[in-house]
Amino acid sequence: MSHSPLQYTPSFDDDAVQSELQQLLVTGPLHDDVLERRSARLSEMFSLYATFSPYGLWAPGLILTHEMRSLAEQYLPLAEILCSLERMIVRSLRVAPELAGSAIRNAATWLDLLDQLQPLVRHPDPGRLLRELMADDGSRRRFLWRIFLPPRYGCDFDRYPEQGAFLRNWLSRNRLSAGSVVRCLDAACGTGEGTYELARIIHEAVTGWGAWLVDGVTLEPLELFSATHGYFPHDLGRQMAFRSRVAPLLAAVPAKRVSFRQGDLTGPASAAGPGYRIIVCNGLLGGPLLHEERQLVAAVANLVTLLEPGGVLLAADRFHGGWKKRVPRDNLRDLLVGGGLQPLAVEDGVAGIRSLA
Repeated sequence: MSHSPLQYTPSFDDDAVQSELQQLLVTGPLHDDVLERRSARLSEMFSLYATFSPYGLWAPGLILTHEMRSLAEQYLPLAEILCSLERMIVRSLRVAPELAGSAIRNAATWLDLLDQLQPLVRHPDPGRLLRELMADDGSRRRFLWRIFLPPRYGCDFDRYPEQGAFLRNWLSRNRLSAGSVVRCLDAACGTGEGTYELARIIHEAVTGWGAWLVDGVTLEPLELFSATHGYFPHDLGRQMAFRSRVAPLLAAVPAKRVSFRQGDLTGPASAAGPGYRIIVCNGLLGGPLLHEERQLVAAVANLVTLLEPGGVLLAADRFHGGWKKRVPRDNLRDLLVGGGLQPLAVEDGVAGIRSLA
């Protein structure tokens, strides 16, 4: 299993995609004696559950009740199923996965997880599912992308139009000298929709007086691959729409203007080399993945370290479910000030500029 950070240059060429996919995934059947034994045990547990359940077996669209969930957890403990599925996930990848971000950890019971995995799973026996995934790498690939990139993750281009308008205006008022390079970072870039939108905005704004580079950074390997290649094997409609949207930009700009790499915002940042003129960090600060004060302070400090003097940092979100109450906008603005930035008035999220001194 590889431990070196991944780095990619965008390409929708099928040969390039397949070549890099071989370096990311284990192909062919998985052979693992431990998983074989666990799959047999899970099927035995399921047989008991099916025998004694008075509610009938799960089927897509079934409305779950508290009693159904309780009985399923009694006979099919989710923790035991997840232990086997996560071993299979680790064995399926040539890089270390970010299991904490997997959708399977959000389920309350096996029945809830079955609902989350629709439409890929059509039967309720976890042992049978495990054996099928071990045997067929195509099914396994779709399963992996479904749990690491569920439908609610990403999917939208131009999610923050007010932020885009601010950047266009800011760039027009803060031009660098002719021939300068505007370096930009999309931190926590996810599946890359925002990265390509940022690249489009920068390309339109600086063409004629400067060059530009945009880096997208995320921790999750499958997100990184999808961002780079517009690759969504579990959702071919999304793949087609993504590539159609991005292809004109890639055809219009020089090679390697956009790049994607693996990185952790909470780890120590290095200020070596030129800093970024613009850093965008959307959908992360103050949300489900990063909300503890210590983590937030560290993440903002790292981003400020990467920002060049006179550069701007922007952060927005579309959080719901009470996250804004836990980390309100004023708190985020205070974090930027505490990190040494001068706050800027923006319509969406927060922003700050690093002093030239």
